[in-house]
Amino acid sequence: MEIVKSVASEVVFLLDPGKLWTRIDAITGENFRTLKGGRFMLNETPLIDASLVPFSNVYIDNKSMTFDAKVQKINTNFEVDLSKNKAAPLIANFIKKYNEEEWQISTNHFNSVQIKIEKKYLTIRLEYIREGDTNIDNKNWLIISFNKSCNYVQIKEPSIPQKRFESIKAITLDHLKLRVECGGRDVWAEEEHSGKEGYSYEWDLDIQPEFQELIIGLLDIGIQSQRKKFNE
Repeated sequence: MEIVKSVASEVVFLLDPGKLWTRIDAITGENFRTLKGGRFMLNETPLIDASLVPFSNVYIDNKSMTFDAKVQKINTNFEVDLSKNKAAPLIANFIKKYNEEEWQISTNHFNSVQIKIEKKYLTIRLEYIREGDTNIDNKNWLIISFNKSCNYVQIKEPSIPQKRFESIKAITLDHLKLRVECGGRDVWAEEEHSGKEGYSYEWDLDIQPEFQELIIGLLDIGIQSQRKKFNE
């Protein structure tokens, strides 16, 4: 049997809901995907069109996740180090529980959620999905990013120009209400209409009940990891 070892130095969770089916991507050392309410499968080819294979014999402790899969006709044992990222065990245990309980996912919630957590960086992307509406004027999204280049908040509401603030004073989470306090001015506003400095924005998370505990946990970990960067 082949042995593949990896380290979950970054984790990514993507929930993309739809009326007919929901796609979920999870990266914790390896890449996993589920479509249409089926089981999570191992994605052999995350950088191109997905090639999904089943996996079994999942074992998780505080430091690692192991499982077996047949990759390119070769029986393979995967060993993922979960100790380098506080969010990694959370996602790994979610994947295991999801497959074991064979959840039937509700499709009556319409927030797309992407959370990426690294040791030094955090990205949160939220979007309200309106089925079949491709008009950007009707879009509603919130992006909060701490990356190598800068920290910023980007806000889009229907029929209102985007706002962008490059100073983040605070992020708080009260159950399903995410609040961000921005400093400075909207850098995309016309100078004469830029208004006073600072801006507060709230987003009420509209997500399936099955994912609420996981998403709240990931957001808490991500926010805590960035506390010292507020007001830098």
